[in-house]
Amino acid sequence: MDSIDESVAKLKGEVGGWEGIIYDWACEIARKMTKAILEKIDKVLMKERPEGLKEEGLREHWVTTIFGDVKIRRRLYRDKEGNSCFLLDKAMGLRKRSRISPRIEEIATFLCSYLPFEKCERLLRAILPDGISHTTIHRLVSRVVDPYVEEEEKEIAEVYEDGVIPESEGRVVPYLMLEADGTSIALQREDKRRAEVKVGVAYEGWKMIGADRYKLKEKTSYTGIMNGEKFWEGFSLALAKKYDLAEVGQVIVGSDGAEWAKEGANHLGGIHQLDRFHLLRALRRGVRDELVNMVYQACIKGNVAEADGLLRQAQEEASGEEPRRIAKLRGYLLNNANGLRDYRLETGYDGMRGLGGIESNVDKLIANRMKKRGMSWTERGAHRMARLINLREMGELHQWINHRPEKQKSISITEKKFKTKKCKMTKDSGQWLEADLPAIFGPHANHPWVRALRAISLGNRIVSVHSTGIQPTKS
Repeated sequence: MDSIDESVAKLKGEVGGWEGIIYDWACEIARKMTKAILEKIDKVLMKERPEGLKEEGLREHWVTTIFGDVKIRRRLYRDKEGNSCFLLDKAMGLRKRSRISPRIEEIATFLCSYLPFEKCERLLRAILPDGISHTTIHRLVSRVVDPYVEEEEKEIAEVYEDGVIPESEGRVVPYLMLEADGTSIALQREDKRRAEVKVGVAYEGWKMIGADRYKLKEKTSYTGIMNGEKFWEGFSLALAKKYDLAEVGQVIVGSDGAEWAKEGANHLGGIHQLDRFHLLRALRRGVRDELVNMVYQACIKGNVAEADGLLRQAQEEASGEEPRRIAKLRGYLLNNANGLRDYRLETGYDGMRGLGGIESNVDKLIANRMKKRGMSWTERGAHRMARLINLREMGELHQWINHRPEKQKSISITEKKFKTKKCKMTKDSGQWLEADLPAIFGPHANHPWVRALRAISLGNRIVSVHSTGIQPTKS
């Protein structure tokens, strides 16, 4: 390593390379300090090691850090059962058979949640003394995401099979907005050519950030490649850790009309709202412009009979391909009849905005990373990337890289003390029953027997039976 005087002589006359020379010099100092400090820590750990660990000798190991590769010597130990371990590796947070430091893991996985793996490799080689390959970055994703997915699956099984309620922040809000949609991605080396990545966002409202500009308030995201039932089980679990769902005033679920997305309203005991973008798009594809606004106004008022009457009359008067398009539109509206009425007319919340945040979130969360560049994925790799993006959005990437979370603290349903709402008797005779029957909006809310119980509790509401189950709507 050059002295300061030697570095001054070397830098003299340099126009643009002085930063790189000083940076390399600083990294070299940091590498030497790292080697000395870690090997000193290894000696301390040797003296403080638990009883029963026998020292087997020193082993060399390369560690990739933010200031370059460092070669260290640390002690190998073996317990009475013959299992071997490196106490220093555990103290450093190094994964078994890995040379990547936790800080590099966090930087690499964070970058690859936004950029393709090869671009991440080039970027890391440009900013770090010793970069890492794109194949190493790819392996890091599985090492970070797979334990998280396994832990989530265990928690879901505990909730939906064993009746265990996860520990929650207990956040209570008067209303909770949810929106769900999916986007198709290309597959490779799979029997099928495409897969759907499901995306969900939940938020408490909107925050003004400029003139006619708003952002979602307290947004919670959930993404993955899975069927609708597993999606809502996982999303509900994430929300249950944040909210006291039994105390949330009203849940509004927005969707494009896909059956799996609409099922969220049943699962969480909310009302369904058909996304207005998709409603208008369907109307414009099905009827002439002069009829679009009339049908749309009837739809948002919840007057399905009026909307269908206008379409039926237009269908009788049409010719060519137009009757077929109108018939398809009528089927779409009837299939989503319970979601046509504007949710603000149902809930009575003044000053609320219409739904419609899911499209931009699908684009920002999934499409920008997993589409638009001619990319294709294996289904497992795509699911891992979607779950990695979810970790990033939840702010839990650091946690899963540096600290393996302990088993989620939970309590049995029999130990849970449900709070009973104090409800005044109103025309809705089901209000008190909803308050005292947490099962109808709890972890088993999507089961047939619970749907039937919910239907009984709804008093003067009309119960309509669909292919997806029993859905309550106000008369």
